[in-house]
Order: sequence, then C-alpha cells, then structure tokens
Amino acid sequence: MTAEKKKRNPFIAALLSLLVPGLGQIYNGKGVLGIIFFVFSVALPFLWGLAGWPRHFSGFMALVLAVFVFWLFVIVHAFIQARRGRETELKKYQTLGVYVFFIILYLGLMNFPARIWMTSLGVSPYKFATASMMPTLQKDDFLMTDPKGFSDQAPKRGDLVVFEYPRDPTKQFLMRVIALEGETVEIKNKQVFIGNEPLQESYKVHEDIVIDNSRDNFGPLKIPAGHCFVLGDNRDNSNDSRYWGTLPLANVKGKALYIYWAKDKKRIGLTLK
Repeated sequence: MTAEKKKRNPFIAALLSLLVPGLGQIYNGKGVLGIIFFVFSVALPFLWGLAGWPRHFSGFMALVLAVFVFWLFVIVHAFIQARRGRETELKKYQTLGVYVFFIILYLGLMNFPARIWMTSLGVSPYKFATASMMPTLQKDDFLMTDPKGFSDQAPKRGDLVVFEYPRDPTKQFLMRVIALEGETVEIKNKQVFIGNEPLQESYKVHEDIVIDNSRDNFGPLKIPAGHCFVLGDNRDNSNDSRYWGTLPLANVKGKALYIYWAKDKKRIGLTLK
C-alpha cells in the first residue's frame, strides 16, 4: 500500500509552531529538528534560572526577549520550510493525535503548576494590592521576589520581605524589616528607636500629622529569638507588627527584588530597597 503524499500548508505549519515551538517542524516531517526546538523552548527558562539572571530586571527582560526571538524564528522557519517543501509521503508521526499530544504536553510543562515553574527561574511573581508600602510600592504593582533569598541567612534591617500573615497563613503580605531578634524596638510619636537610637528612615511617609497613641507609640519591646519586627512604609496606613506582634522568621517566604510591571510605566524595572 502506497503511503499518502501531501504538500504541507505553510500557514498551518506556522500556526502549530505558534502554539508549540517545534510542532510546525514536526508537521513538516522534520521530527528530529522539531523535538530539538521543543526541548530547547522548555529548557531555556530553566537554564536562565540556573544562571541567576532573572534575579535582576535586565536578566528577566533578556529572557523575555530571547524567548520572543527564538519563538519568532521557529515560526518563520516552519513557514518557509513548508512553503519550499515538495509533496512527500507522510510519516507515521504526522497525525492530528501527535499534534494534540504535544500541545497538551507543552501546556502541562508551562502551567502545572505555574508557581513551581516560575520558582525554577529563581524568582516568583507577587502582586501588591494595598497602600501600606507607599511610596516604595504602589497599589497593583507587579514585582518579582526571590523565594530563596533567606534560605541561608536571616533578613536584615531594611529588607522588603514577603511573608505569611501570622493570623492567617493563607494570606501573604509584604513589609519592611525594622528590628531584628534580640533588639529592643520602641516608637515615640511616630519616631522609631532601636535600643535608644533613633532609626533614620528615608523611605517612610506619614499622611496624618495627628498623634494617635495606639498607632504612633509602641513598646518598648524586645524581639524574641526567631522573630523580627516589620512595618509598612506608609506608616499611618499599615496593618503591621504594631498590631499583631512580631513576625516569626519561619513565615518569611521571599525577598522583594524589582517591579516588572506597573500602571506608572516609569516604575517598571525599579530595584526595590
């Protein structure tokens, strides 16, 4: 029995590689090349993560650009390959079932689960949804965090940390570390003291000139071992350690790195500190 002969449609080849890098080449009968493109597209972000580049905004953008250029190349290559190809006998893998299999496999690798995939890059996305850290962070800023930022060291004063809210571990907050374990923190009329020394804080703001004793005076409190004391930069509008106590270091899940998207486009790429 003679195998079926067909000429490949360049638009279908391009569409398949748009859906899954390399699938257009498989459709064209170039299975080995298609598999190489497929594996490289999946491996590229992981290799980038191993190099540590996504921990910096420039490295993250370089990854986005590299993925875009590679994907565009694969699409154009599949289109030209099909357009120049002749009518040939179809191979056993040039079937709808194989195409659907690769689409499902690719979606699974990219999205199951998405957070683990992102963590493999060495970063994890976080959407900031409150006004508690203004002006450092604005509501609806999108930022990258380093989930392993404190795996081998404790947070330092001034670090911006993502943590599980002690009163509800299903919620994650982001605030600034102010006092460390063993230190004594006190707030007098909005001024923070560590020991007896006033803490210089260029990042904080006070929107209310009125002194609220329950909000603007605190302590003194000695930070217990395995804990730290966190505050929001928008000091008059923040639900922080003044109200719910010290933060267990075990609850800290990452360190804020940079803003990768924001309504105010001038803030995109801002390193957080």
